[in-house]
Amino acid sequence: MTVPAVWRPFAGAAIVSLSGVWVRLADVEPARSAFLRNAYAVPALVALLVLERRRQRWRGSAPASLWQPWALGAGALWAADLTLWHAAIGILGAGLGTVLPSVQVVVVGLVAVLLLRERPRPAFWVALPLVLVALAGLGLTGRSVEPDGSVPVGVALGAGVAVVYAVALLLLRRARAADPGGSGVLALLWLSLGGAVGAGAAAAATGGVGPAGWPADGWLVLLALGSQVVGWLLLTSSMHLLPALATSVALLLQPTLAVVWGVVLLGEPIGGTQVAFAVLLLLGVAVAHRAVAPVPSAPDAPRTTGVDPGARPRGA
Repeated sequence: MTVPAVWRPFAGAAIVSLSGVWVRLADVEPARSAFLRNAYAVPALVALLVLERRRQRWRGSAPASLWQPWALGAGALWAADLTLWHAAIGILGAGLGTVLPSVQVVVVGLVAVLLLRERPRPAFWVALPLVLVALAGLGLTGRSVEPDGSVPVGVALGAGVAVVYAVALLLLRRARAADPGGSGVLALLWLSLGGAVGAGAAAAATGGVGPAGWPADGWLVLLALGSQVVGWLLLTSSMHLLPALATSVALLLQPTLAVVWGVVLLGEPIGGTQVAFAVLLLLGVAVAHRAVAPVPSAPDAPRTTGVDPGARPRGA
């Protein structure tokens, strides 16, 4: 059964929300797990791209060039992004480790203001201090899932993920512009290839790039096919069709569910203070998203700032 377009972002967000759980269950070194999830995603993406190209030829449309250097460049940052994120999950858990990188929306807004000379709505400047206060609060009151884990280090890693991911989004947006009629499979393939090369180099230098063994490889295959392929494509094929409010809800659903899965499935420790700061952070993210995403000129026009329709929420 085909998932209606209006429900695809929510289905994608629900799938992606399990990413942190799969990362923790795999329990593999951050760089190695980042490499393997990309490597396991590539064959499925190649098969999907072949099917997409055949459909385009049947319709008589000319497929875009296979070469997408912008997506490959984004893949190098994607490798760093995943390595940092997996390390943050190891310290803070699947829940808070996924909530923190959501501030990439704010980082994208700052980049748009400082480098692209775009003007966000005044609400953006209300969201910014909310996010900063929430980050500081989580750094001071958060709990580690590791006995000797440093919560401030975990929060710093999560914030670093947001910065790296925001830059990767800008590159990926250029890649999606080269294939506006595509489903995003081509850009995702190059992103995964770049991520595999970058994370593979880091893994080779720090431990190894071979299979992790069972059941770790099973969890990483589930992560690759579930979040990185199915979850991403559900989101990117329909996110731009939703109104801004519904888009914000879809984006916040993923980190919210990640916290729920962390507590329910993994028994991760989280107290009332951490929940309060996490809610404050997500509130700031929601306000920032509405403030930096201008109203499209047409119902199907993609947004040019904020969370790009060609990108995914944190964790895919």
